[in-house]
Formats: sequence, C-alpha cells, structure tokens
Amino acid sequence: MNVLLFFFSGTGITAKIAYDLADNFRTQNHSVTLHRLKYNNDLNDKYQINEYDLIGIGAPTYSFRAPRLVTKILNKTDFKGKPFFLFCSSGGMPGNTIWNLFRCVQKSGGDFLGDFSFSGITNLRSWMPLKTFPKSKSYGCTSPKYQVQKFSKKILEKLNEQNKIPVKKPIPNLINSIWSIFFTWRWQMAFTAGIKHVDKSKCTKCCLCATKICSSRAISLNSSKYPKFNEFRCVGCNGCLNLCPSDAIWAHSSKKHHQYDQYKEMILNN
Repeated sequence: MNVLLFFFSGTGITAKIAYDLADNFRTQNHSVTLHRLKYNNDLNDKYQINEYDLIGIGAPTYSFRAPRLVTKILNKTDFKGKPFFLFCSSGGMPGNTIWNLFRCVQKSGGDFLGDFSFSGITNLRSWMPLKTFPKSKSYGCTSPKYQVQKFSKKILEKLNEQNKIPVKKPIPNLINSIWSIFFTWRWQMAFTAGIKHVDKSKCTKCCLCATKICSSRAISLNSSKYPKFNEFRCVGCNGCLNLCPSDAIWAHSSKKHHQYDQYKEMILNN
C-alpha cells in the first residue's frame, strides 16, 4: 500500500510525529512518502494523489486552530476520494485544529479514518527558560512513541474493515471559532516571533534558515549570504529563532531565552 503524509512543522514537533507514523507504516511493509508543507505548495501538480491508497495530514496548533497557510494549501488540493486521517500537535489545547483540517480535506477526500492530538509544549522561544537557567533536556511531546504506533495500527485496521462503521467526525468548538475570527491572522502569529535580526558575529552563513527552516518564504539571502527577513510573509512558526545552529537569529522578546530545538534534526536533516 502507498501512503502519503502531508505535514506542516516549524520546529520539528509535528514532523517528529509524521516520521514516527511513517516508520510504523513501513514496518508493516507499506511504502510511505512524506511532504513538509510550505508556502503556496501546489500538491495537485507535485503528486499523483490517485496513485496513493491512504492520505495523512498533520499540523501544529496556532492559537486554537490549524495554521492558515496549511488550510489554504489543503483547500486547493483534490484528494481524489482517498481515505484519510488527521493528526495535530499542541501545547495542550488543540482547539479546532483537527476540525480545520477535516473541513478542508473532506470536500474531496474519501472515508475519514480517525484523528489523534499529541500534547507537547509551545515552541514560542520567548516562553522558554532564560539562558541564566539550565536548559531542560526533557522538552517534547508527552505522548510516548508507543501511542503513535497504536494510532497507526488503528488506522490500518479501520482501513481494512469489511463493513466500515463511520468514524465520529470532528466538530468545532464555538468559542474557539469566534476566537479564530479575530486572533489568528498571519500578522498576529508573526507577532509571537517578533521582528527578527541577525547577529553577524555568530552567523556562519550556513543558509539553512532560508533553504531548510523557513516554510513561508520570509527569509532570503543577501549578496553576502546573510539572512534577510520579510516580516510581511512570516507566519510565526518560530523556526528560525529556535533552529539556527549558531543561534544567530534573534528578536528582542526572546534573545535572552534558550532555543527550543528538541526536534531540530526533523527539519535540518530532512
């Protein structure tokens, strides 16, 4: 069976879940393709979705909902009636994230097989411990890997049911929906990261911020290979602030705080 996993991830938390799911599907001898969603992706052009048997979509929670960058991409995608499942990560309050994803995919998708929400920690660097305190080694998803394994097994069992009992569909929370109308726009999410600067004494010109980390085309490189920031494109994923290998990117609100880089390899090495 061919499985296609789409996910959005700024600092690697949701990516970690996606790769763990992929590992579990592969142990069952299924082929898995992973794709990290980025600004203005045309998934219809990039993938022959009708050649896949199962679709998975994952996203982090941004202020009680799925990032608008993600829902814009999904709304333009034809899922060819394929069965699908959903997953999200959050700091403990997933809000309407699963519902937002479901509403986009169900328009052209097939059977809904289930969803899972993973609780971790917020990735806002300004909320991380100050550098005057030791950096914790335990930040990450509180859901152990076996729960990911259990979820993937459940999805496969549901897919292979002879007489499928419909899975309960997500429903939106009214209060979260009202909140989303006013407080989840791109500029507001960018505000959580702050206006970004580069410390040229630290920057090694590795270019990873522009080529690997940023998913919204908000970072380009100048003629000297230093990052240049377009705050009007930033979606507030906090990736550049947290994952810069030399900690050269900073904002006033978070400069004195530790980076959140627990899952940096999920972004930098893939």
